[in-house]
Amino acid sequence: MYHYVESWPKNADAIRRGLTVKPDDFAAQMKYLHDHGYAALSLYDLIEALALGRELPAKAVVITFDDGYRALMDNALPTMQAYGFTGMVFVITEFMDKGLPQYLTWDQAKTLHAAGWRIEPHTKTHDELAGRKRDFQVYQILGSMQTIEANLGVRPRFLCYPAGRYDDLTLTIAAEANLWGGVTTHSGRVHTYADRYTWTRMRVDGRGTLQDFINAMSGA
Repeated sequence: MYHYVESWPKNADAIRRGLTVKPDDFAAQMKYLHDHGYAALSLYDLIEALALGRELPAKAVVITFDDGYRALMDNALPTMQAYGFTGMVFVITEFMDKGLPQYLTWDQAKTLHAAGWRIEPHTKTHDELAGRKRDFQVYQILGSMQTIEANLGVRPRFLCYPAGRYDDLTLTIAAEANLWGGVTTHSGRVHTYADRYTWTRMRVDGRGTLQDFINAMSGA
């Protein structure tokens, strides 16, 4: 799980540094994955394997990016393309609709999609879903799905919960919207079909070393 892939801003606090992986560090991490035989898959590959019992590569990883920051185009896409990797970006659709400069444009999202990346919803406005009324959650979940479909011509099937938070109603609506799964910010390495709406991920901390990354990948 990545957020920003860019240089640390001046006066960045600990939270911002944790969320921001520097381009050189990101490049070293991708090189490690490539050199050690990892295959970059998508959650579509994962759900198919779990649902149908298909084999995954021995070293499979899903590389995800939350929020959809524009710097991914310069600092993540070229590096990953060099190694034949693709990623999944969970976008905040209303921020893109408004053309907020920090976030991907829809043309950039189309470029990523054409390159084999998956563009999935992170809701419309990144408001937390847990504890909110049904109408609000439907608007955020289904609305962001419909916006992606309108712009890219493909219906997304996976949701990233803002701040990783959800409640039972969130999970019910996700299933009703015919989403195939959802990801949280909880840390974990084991995924099953039964828990497909609450899949865990491994956060990549921008303050960590390459060895920290390697330890996380190996489960050390």
